[in-house]
Amino acid sequence: MAYQIAPASLGQTPRRRHPVFGPGRFRVGDAVMVALYLLLMVAGGASLIMALPGFAGAFRNEEAALFAVNLIAYMVLFTGAMIMAFKTLKNSARTFRYNPWAKWFLVPGTWFGSLMVTAILLTLMGQAVKSENQLAIEGMTREIPFTTMFFVAVVMGPLVEEYIFRHLLIGKLSRKLNVWVCVVISIILFAGIHFVGSGSFEITSAIPYVTLGAVISVAYVLSGRSMAYSYVLHFFNNAVALSVSYTLLPLLQS
Repeated sequence: MAYQIAPASLGQTPRRRHPVFGPGRFRVGDAVMVALYLLLMVAGGASLIMALPGFAGAFRNEEAALFAVNLIAYMVLFTGAMIMAFKTLKNSARTFRYNPWAKWFLVPGTWFGSLMVTAILLTLMGQAVKSENQLAIEGMTREIPFTTMFFVAVVMGPLVEEYIFRHLLIGKLSRKLNVWVCVVISIILFAGIHFVGSGSFEITSAIPYVTLGAVISVAYVLSGRSMAYSYVLHFFNNAVALSVSYTLLPLLQS
């Protein structure tokens, strides 16, 4: 972990500014995790669980079985991400010691800002078409208890994605490439992963993911590559979205 040192006037002690949390070198374990993520979430390897004899029949419907598949996949990835990045996650939580009020205020502030940007873009470009990922989540909310869904979609999912798309694709990749080039790569891949396997793509349905990816990626860099801060932002976004899906969405549909 390095510190930015502010210049001092003559006779004064230099002020220590916000730390930069070094992500470290790319390790063999990181490569294993990337391979696992690609296998389970991109190549569709997790869906092979459905082919196990008696697996699908153990659940009351397809949505419940699909959720069980996602639960298993995310438990594997979450465990691996915690093993590989727990020290980084813990150390980077120290970012909240610097301008804590501003940082905590920016958690709902950046969420609301990204929501407004998304709304403006959709107003200019046309009504959003829901992605297959969003439709699948909404289908699960009718079958899966809130607390169980919260554990997967709010606790585990964001941690795995922050490890892959921020800690690795920005933090560690920026050792080789310009950090803002890494940010662009992260945003594109973060948005694209939500359409893998859907068989279709609508630019308007990608806007929320692009906006969220941009906000979290920039916050990650400006907070000194703090995986803890980007995780908190992602956690808050998913918590709000899930709460709306379980409370307001059923009322609107009825």
